Amino acid sequence: MEEMMDKMPDIQELKPGQIVKSKVIAVMNGQVVVDLGLKREGFVNVSDFQTLPKIGSEIDIFISRLDSRDGSPVISYRKARDIMVWKNADENFKTKKIIQGKITKKIKGGYEVDAEGIIAFMPSSQLSKKCSSKPVGMTIDVKITEFDRKSKNVVVSNKIIEKEKNELEKQKVLSSIKEGDIIKGKIATITAFGIFVDLGGIDGLLHINDVSYKRIENLSDLYKIGEELEVVVLKFDPKENKIALGLKQLQKNPWDDVEENYKPGMRVKGKITSLTSFGAFVMLEDGVEGLIHVSDISWTERIAHPKDVFDTGQEIEAIVIDSNKDKKKVSLSYKAIFENPFDKYEIGKVVQGHIIKLMDFGCVAQLEQNIHGFIHVSEISKTRIDKPSDVLTVGENVKGIIVKVDKSKKRIELSIKQYEKQQEEQEVKGFLNSQETKIKFADLIEENESNR
Repeated sequence: MEEMMDKMPDIQELKPGQIVKSKVIAVMNGQVVVDLGLKREGFVNVSDFQTLPKIGSEIDIFISRLDSRDGSPVISYRKARDIMVWKNADENFKTKKIIQGKITKKIKGGYEVDAEGIIAFMPSSQLSKKCSSKPVGMTIDVKITEFDRKSKNVVVSNKIIEKEKNELEKQKVLSSIKEGDIIKGKIATITAFGIFVDLGGIDGLLHINDVSYKRIENLSDLYKIGEELEVVVLKFDPKENKIALGLKQLQKNPWDDVEENYKPGMRVKGKITSLTSFGAFVMLEDGVEGLIHVSDISWTERIAHPKDVFDTGQEIEAIVIDSNKDKKKVSLSYKAIFENPFDKYEIGKVVQGHIIKLMDFGCVAQLEQNIHGFIHVSEISKTRIDKPSDVLTVGENVKGIIVKVDKSKKRIELSIKQYEKQQEEQEVKGFLNSQETKIKFADLIEENESNR
């Protein structure tokens, strides 16, 4: 059959099985009249044509047979078209040529496609997403991926063309891209951890940490698929075809001025962004967070967890302890905005409290709310005692002298013994300084002189 199709004979040599080109000379009485040469005419029923040819145009004609009576040829346009269509389809399959196909209807598993006269099957998976909305009736580019003339099985794909196009664009991007380049792309996918940006055939990852200096909870609230972004190439691995992108790197880094803007001792305002077991993070400005360590929340209370004091989203004031742009760190103190109650407790000062706990080696007296003093057993009495309960009871009011203060550890040590000794010394001193005592001492001196 292929040998017959390849032969394009002279008109004088018309033989059955041949395909010849003929000129349309008329359309009449339900027939298309063609010139077969040597003043011979052929007649083709109009039912062979989907669209009637124009007079003067050339069409392919298949010689079916020669009439046994007069030798006139019996011809068919439909047969010629069928042979040529399949021949072209075979050639297109072998050369992987891109052809046009019209999606005629939806069928099980895919679509029926008229691929230049061949009714082909296209699986749903082989239709590009760009064409997936109401595809029936669309004319698209396809390639023949499977071809069997005998069974008339033809499979086409639209997606393979998109894939090949993307691969070419991908290779073009990969051959030209380098770290530090500022490029444009469109958002392809948004995930919890970042944004995939289509750079033209290949996606780069814009990690959530490289989107902005400020904290972002949900990228979908800020960006939409298809949106164009200008980004910088942070890292490019040509072996793995991985591209890491950055957006915040094109913005001013707020940490550059952090040491100037947040000096030790400054009073600042901020909003609690997160609470952890070791402290509270405070948003001071977009991209700059400070940390209040759990030990810097209260002067007197032992805080088990910052959530016991703060709520996420709460606005607070704090004092800057330290700032470091290289470490991207701002240390804050919440307790520093209040007066340190331990400042009024100095060594040698007499204080009063009540006993709240007795132990074998000492006792604890509450001086005020959340401030306590420890009294060692050796500092309770001038006389030796075995344990504090020998002379003290819980709830008993006592006075003592401060003998040690450690503000960092929130520890105060007292001595009742030294307080009582001090009181005795003051009483003796007061007695010696009284007028009556002076007179008595004068009489004693005078009497002593007389006895001499």
